[in-house]
Amino acid sequence: MDRVTTDLSRGHTYPAIQRMHSLVAAHPTDLDLRRRLAAIYRATGNLVEAGRWSYLDDTAEAVELEAFETRYPAHRRLEALRWPTGAPAPTDISRVRLAPLLAAAASARSPRPDARRGSRLQTAAAVAALCALSTLVVIGARTALDWIF
Repeated sequence: MDRVTTDLSRGHTYPAIQRMHSLVAAHPTDLDLRRRLAAIYRATGNLVEAGRWSYLDDTAEAVELEAFETRYPAHRRLEALRWPTGAPAPTDISRVRLAPLLAAAASARSPRPDARRGSRLQTAAAVAALCALSTLVVIGARTALDWIF
C-alpha cells in the first residue's frame, strides 16, 4: 500500500491501479482494497470501473453502479467482480448485491449443447473451406506460372 500511496502522490495513477489490482487479486474478499481501487478510478473519472470495484460496498455512488450495470450484463457481473466462488459475503449490502448475480450466473451456465455444437461445426466448416480455397489458389498459381514460363 505504501507504493500505491507513493505512486498517487506523484500523480502516477496507472502503476497505482496495477498495484491495487494485484492486491485485490491476492485478497479478493477484502472490501477495503476494493474501496481504495474504486476511489482511484473515481478520481480518474472512470465510472464503470469505480462502480465495478465499489459494487459490493455501501459507499458506491448510484451513477457508478448504473455505469457498471450498463457495461456488464447481469450474467457477466459476477465474473467482472472477480469474487471467489463460494466465498461468503462480509456485509449485508454485499450479500444483497451478490445474490442476484449468483442466480444470473448460475442460469447462464446452464448447458446449451446445440449452440456450442453448431458453433464448433461452423468453425470446422470455415477451416475446411479455407484449406480448400488455399489449395485451389496454389494450384492456380502453379498452373499460371507453368503456362507463362
